[in-house]
Amino acid sequence: MEYVSTDGLNVYFFLWAAVLIFFMKAGFVLLEIGQIRRKNVAAHMSLKFLDMSVVLIAYLFVGYAVSYGAQYLWGTLVPGGVDTGSFAHYMKMVMFAVAAVTIVTGAVAERVKMSGYVIGALMIGAVIYPIIESISWGSSGYLANIGFHDFAGAGVVHLAGGVLGLTAAIVLGPRKGRFRDGKPIPIPGHDVTYVVIGAFILAFGWYGFNIGSAAFIADDGANLASVAVATTMAMAGGTLAAAFATKGDPIWCANGMCAGLVAVCAGADMFTPVVALVVGSIAGLQTPFMFRFVEERGIDDTCGVTPVHAVSGLWGILAAGLFIPAISLLSQAISAFVIILIAGTLGLIVYGSLKKLGMLRVSENAEDIGLDEYLYEMNVYPEMPIGRRI
Repeated sequence: MEYVSTDGLNVYFFLWAAVLIFFMKAGFVLLEIGQIRRKNVAAHMSLKFLDMSVVLIAYLFVGYAVSYGAQYLWGTLVPGGVDTGSFAHYMKMVMFAVAAVTIVTGAVAERVKMSGYVIGALMIGAVIYPIIESISWGSSGYLANIGFHDFAGAGVVHLAGGVLGLTAAIVLGPRKGRFRDGKPIPIPGHDVTYVVIGAFILAFGWYGFNIGSAAFIADDGANLASVAVATTMAMAGGTLAAAFATKGDPIWCANGMCAGLVAVCAGADMFTPVVALVVGSIAGLQTPFMFRFVEERGIDDTCGVTPVHAVSGLWGILAAGLFIPAISLLSQAISAFVIILIAGTLGLIVYGSLKKLGMLRVSENAEDIGLDEYLYEMNVYPEMPIGRRI
């Protein structure tokens, strides 16, 4: 099956989208390190390098074939066995896989062991995410066959990644000092500026995420512009709604912006601008409330992965069924349930196994002094004294 024309313009279009999605990685890095303590910044950035590299390799050798068919087992090195005409499609879809996997770091920041995290990323990139991709967009197409519509990954990427992150956070347990007598104790991040800049970089890359999800650039230029407008309106709605709910807190404005962008993904090709605005606004509005709902249940989701990705992704899938007459709400709901079931169950198996093997959580000493000093004997901020840094 050919997923993209080899026409030069279409190939360029897919590669343009892949590059923008790849640059979202920088946005994820800044958004997340701004929300953690400075003593763990270097270790967190290392996680981002490692999960990216592992997924790029795992998806080439295994994941892409799981998603789109055994003919894409390019790692076999059989002469003449590589379908180079699918390289452009691979480039875009592997960046989706990278995005889905990297969501997890935001939920487990500041206490996850690097080896365990990388093994988890490998399993997600090679097997878990491709299974979900296969039944939604790929060769098996079970959910697509019942009418599931997920234009740009509200479910396949964000709901799946968010559920995996939530599962990992539950298995891992909260950071030291995050709860006292069952009550949540805030652990502020070290730089709000990073959070804000990261959100804007993510929004920039999201245009590649959404517009690049069209099958071919030559199909309908007007439809591409419609996707861009829907994306923009959802972003604006998510930002304003989160600002309204938190008196303009910049961290929540940033997360609300991302939540709106997550939610619009499912129906960006069919939402009117006004509907996209409504969908994005509801996603942004729920973000701070759902974050508090999660933490009040003793779950330490460090960077709010659950409200921003899981809940907003779920809402986006359902919204497509609510607001678009051609899409069945029942099909959307069933598909969302299946994605949650697969991601939650397999995530529990992977992270539960790693925990039992002692490979998931760092020691109390490492958490106390900070992962940067413990792992690297380094300090991202040289003006800080060596020792127990904040």
